[in-house]
Amino acid sequence: MIRHAYWSVGTGAEADALAETVRSARAAGVFHPFHLLTDRVIADAECYEAFECDRAHGLHQLHYLKAGMARLPHEWFVWLAPGTRFRRRPVDVLAPLAGAPLHVPLVLDLDAAAPETPCRGVPAGRLRELLRAEGLPGPAWLGDDAFWIIHREAIGEVYDLALGFWHRAKAAGVEVHVSAALSHAAQVLVADVAAHRADRHAALWSPDPADATAALTGPGG
Repeated sequence: MIRHAYWSVGTGAEADALAETVRSARAAGVFHPFHLLTDRVIADAECYEAFECDRAHGLHQLHYLKAGMARLPHEWFVWLAPGTRFRRRPVDVLAPLAGAPLHVPLVLDLDAAAPETPCRGVPAGRLRELLRAEGLPGPAWLGDDAFWIIHREAIGEVYDLALGFWHRAKAAGVEVHVSAALSHAAQVLVADVAAHRADRHAALWSPDPADATAALTGPGG
């Protein structure tokens, strides 16, 4: 069994972006499988028809994860947003896990951010309040959903934690993005939140497409 695989979802223009992601990976020497839910055949990847799913707020990532990836024989699943670019083959894509079942790169310290800072449609101060209401013991962080890693045995728990947070936020009058829902799940499950800060793993992944120092860069690079 190949220990980890990459996966993503994309139809239409996003499928074209996924094709570029796979091409950049193969050109960099990455041989691990790509499992893609899409509307066309993409070379050098395992492709599956993307069933109808509400993609509002990015929650389709969680639904596809539970319905699709949980059935595949890999230990770890690495989500890449369409358009992610491989600049070189990652030395160890699983290194950021640090023994945790989930890695979401944490990019914004909500305690340090100005309360009005926009966070995927929600002010930082309000998002911080919502996370604090969940009983987080340390600083509240917002992660980036363009790149994250999960262990197959954690899929059910992460799904429940993330969707539970989303629904409680909605009940409080706020519809958060999946990045906030995943950030909540990550900060509940990991022992050392600081170890999952994006800047601790800048040589592996960067949210900035122009960052030539990272092995993987965000969509648009």
